[in-house]
Amino acid sequence: MGVHNPPTWLARLGRSGWLVTGVIVGAAAFIAGLGAVLAVLAPLLVTLVVAAALQPFVQWLRRHGASAALAALVGALLVPALLVVLGLLLVRTFAGMGAAWSDVLASAGEEVHAALGADPLNTLLGSPQWRTAVLGVGSAVLSGAALAVQAAIGVFVAAFVLYYLFKDGPAGVAWLDRRLPLRPGLTRQLLDGAALRMRRYIVGTAVVAAMDTVVITLGAVALRLPLIGMIALITFVAAFVPYLGAWVSAAFVVVVALGAGGPAAAAWMLVIVLVTQNILEGVLRPFVFGRALDLHPVVILAVTVVGGALAGLVGVLLAPPVAAIAVWWRQMLHDEPPAEPPAEPRDTLPDVPGKA
Repeated sequence: MGVHNPPTWLARLGRSGWLVTGVIVGAAAFIAGLGAVLAVLAPLLVTLVVAAALQPFVQWLRRHGASAALAALVGALLVPALLVVLGLLLVRTFAGMGAAWSDVLASAGEEVHAALGADPLNTLLGSPQWRTAVLGVGSAVLSGAALAVQAAIGVFVAAFVLYYLFKDGPAGVAWLDRRLPLRPGLTRQLLDGAALRMRRYIVGTAVVAAMDTVVITLGAVALRLPLIGMIALITFVAAFVPYLGAWVSAAFVVVVALGAGGPAAAAWMLVIVLVTQNILEGVLRPFVFGRALDLHPVVILAVTVVGGALAGLVGVLLAPPVAAIAVWWRQMLHDEPPAEPPAEPRDTLPDVPGKA
């Protein structure tokens, strides 16, 4: 029996099917690999953002007579120092308002007891699953302690890397400028522009955090809640942590409202928080970052979603400035004139003075 070739339309359909399958598989592999690489490089990327933010301060120290090593050391230790100061400020705020905080927690517990008809803690301890619940809480505490140790190690490593970035960064940029096939000075211009966009992004984040703090704090004042200073501090600091920070600050202020004013105050506070963090911030964030990064607000929203899908919280944090840097670099390299060819060597010997 002879072998019959398939119809042309069927062969084309088969090739198209394999092509689509290859594209889908390749795209999935690329996204998975990119997500894995970003997860590994996340601490380094965050360190680079911090370096870009502190670069003007280190340069200011150099201009005022500090040596390269001293300026780099001060810049590298600034972040751990700020974290320590922030932690001490939070502890002092909690300690200074300890009585009010105890009253709020007690009132919140009473409200929950009235709503459920029983004390949640006693109900949990009286249930057959209380041992499992206690083990779960213990596991969560141990996991939290492990995360705290990892964060402390990460801060130490970041400070070590920052020191050498500040100290040897200019020499590294000069080395790249000599090695890359670009006109002299363009490499430094590209890196300075990237650092500028990182700083603009941080300023935009501070503007959004200030808006959240003002609106939520004014809402707390209108509802006559206690712990106003603590509410403002936690709301502002948590706004720098994408998504997770919003949940933490919202839960804190709603618990305070529940303990101080009952379910009605908690409901009003929840509405204020939801409107602020979802409507007002959703309108302000793309606009502020669009102005700061020279990108359309829709582009900011799109790259933020893609960054979150690829790398989680770090992707949400870094996607807008990275997109702005990529667009600006493309424009700079596209507008760059081609390098002039080297001068042709002369075939004749130079004229010797005094000879014909």
